[in-house]
Amino acid sequence: MESVISKAVRLTTVFFILTVMTGCGMARGVHEVNSLANAVPKANKLAVEIEVFTQDNPPLKPVLFIANVAAHGNGYADKNVLIDTLKEEASKVGAEFVFITNQEISNDEVIGSYGNGVMISNQIKRPHLYGLAGVYSKVRLGANIANDGVIKYVSAESPADNVGLKEGMKVLSINGKYFNNTSLLQREVSNKSPGDVVIIEYLDHTDRKAKVDVILEAVSSTNNE
Repeated sequence: MESVISKAVRLTTVFFILTVMTGCGMARGVHEVNSLANAVPKANKLAVEIEVFTQDNPPLKPVLFIANVAAHGNGYADKNVLIDTLKEEASKVGAEFVFITNQEISNDEVIGSYGNGVMISNQIKRPHLYGLAGVYSKVRLGANIANDGVIKYVSAESPADNVGLKEGMKVLSINGKYFNNTSLLQREVSNKSPGDVVIIEYLDHTDRKAKVDVILEAVSSTNNE
């Protein structure tokens, strides 16, 4: 009659083989859309068509982030598997690209096995990858603005340049909303259409307040800022 230990070894071995055969290099993807997701048209792209960006290689065009995405892999999943999973989640929410923001490895569940009559526990290291899924904006302002509101760069002959905005000036508000980080640009500028007007209040180089009406223009292949 099969001993309890032998039976446990057999069941553990079968479980381990099935896990390797069915779960090798797999990842589970999740997404969470934000308030902008319903305000912009969705792209109809397959996962293989989704572009991938990193902090070292960010998008060059104005963008709208519409969802948080994540990939949670098993112990055998490599970074390529995780990236493919992020692309699948981005495709589900109608995004055109995914911007990778963070990665980590966590120590998760423990799998036990018998060896020479001794129970051995192995902790599984599970990789995770996180990102932002988004679409490209139809319009451009033509100004690079930091989180503190300071204008870092203004493109020549852009809407921002046409109304006199310059590097070193500080944006105080857009459409009457206090500028506290660059996410305001997405909510008040990037989701607009060509020809729409946004009102920008700022401090000039003499710390004097001023307001301008900026007419947004369409993004083209030659003006991506």
